[in-house]
Amino acid sequence: MRPLASAYKAWLFVKRGMLSMLSYRTALVLAIFSGFLSVIQFGLLARFVSQGNSFPLIEQYGGNLLAYLVIGSTFTSFVSVALNSYQGAIRSEQQMGTLEHLLMADLSLSSIMLYSALWNFVNALLNTALLFLIAVILFDIHLSINLVPTLFTLLLTVLSLSGIGMISAGIIMVTKQGDPVGWIFTTLTGLLSGVLFPVEMLPAWLQTASAVLPTTHALRALRLTLTRHAEWADIQKELLFLVATLILTLPCGLLSFKLGLNRARRSGSLAEY
Repeated sequence: MRPLASAYKAWLFVKRGMLSMLSYRTALVLAIFSGFLSVIQFGLLARFVSQGNSFPLIEQYGGNLLAYLVIGSTFTSFVSVALNSYQGAIRSEQQMGTLEHLLMADLSLSSIMLYSALWNFVNALLNTALLFLIAVILFDIHLSINLVPTLFTLLLTVLSLSGIGMISAGIIMVTKQGDPVGWIFTTLTGLLSGVLFPVEMLPAWLQTASAVLPTTHALRALRLTLTRHAEWADIQKELLFLVATLILTLPCGLLSFKLGLNRARRSGSLAEY
C-alpha cells in the first residue's frame, strides 16, 4: 500500500500545481505568449543568419539552426528544474505560510521537495512540447524524434543534477538568500555546455572543462534523439556519464540537505525566509 500512497501524494502535488497554474490565468497567458515570442525571435534570427550560410559544426544534429537553438534554450528549463525545485519548494511554502502546516501532515520535508519537483518537471515538459509545436508549425523545422530515449535522457538529466540541487537547498536553508553552488553551475552550463553555440567553438582548455559538465553530455544526447532519431547505442556514453554523475552527486546532496535542515531546525529558522 505504501507505493500506492506515495503515488497518490505525488499526484496530489501535481494536481495542486496544475490547479494553481490554471487559477492565475493572466500569468498563464503571459507565460504562453512569452514562449511564443521567444520562438518567433529564435526563428527570425535563425532565418537571418542561415541565409547563404551553412553550419558544419551542427550537421551532426541535422544542421537546422532553429532546432539547435530551441533545443538548447528549452534544455535550460530542465536544468533549472533540477537545480532550483528543491530550494524553490521550500521557499514557496515559506512565503505562502504553508510549510508548517504541511510538516504537521503526514509529509516529511524531503517528500514535499520531491513531490514539488515532480510537478515542476511535468510543467517544464508541457512548456517544452508547446514551444516545439509552435516552432514546427510556424517555421517548418523537421525533427526526427526517438521519444523513449528522449524522455529517459530528460529524466536522467533531472535526477543526475538533483544532487547539486539538494546541495543548493541545504545551503539556502541556512543562508536564506544566496546560493553560490547553483549560480556557478547555471553560469557554467550557459557558457560551456553548448546551449547556444557548439562546444567545438571553445578554446581547447575550455572544451576540456565542458567535458566535465553533465549538462554537456545531456544536451548532446537530447539533440541526437530529437533531430537524428538516435538509438540507445548512439547515446550510451552520454547516459553512462549522467549515471556516474547521479552516483557521485546524490549522496553529497542528501548529506548537504540533512545538515542544512538540522541546522535550521536547531536555530528555529526553518519557516523563516
